[in-house]
Amino acid sequence: MIKDMNMKRDMKYLVMAACAAMAMMSAVSCDDADELPPMNDGYATEFILPDPVDLTAADREVIQELQDEYNADIASN
Repeated sequence: MIKDMNMKRDMKYLVMAACAAMAMMSAVSCDDADELPPMNDGYATEFILPDPVDLTAADREVIQELQDEYNADIASN
């Protein structure tokens, strides 16, 4: 019976110690969270599109062939 009471007391202290340890760990781990890297000087904030390139006659012919093939396939279904 005394052994049972000592075990309950030991478990009580063990649970209290575990709770205190978890509370300490959670308090220490939340001091300063840097989720984003710092901004560098001279970093471009706008995306600049490249200059467009005009299509050649051969490019237009390939695109037209692809469109014709697509339209023919759609019409057959």
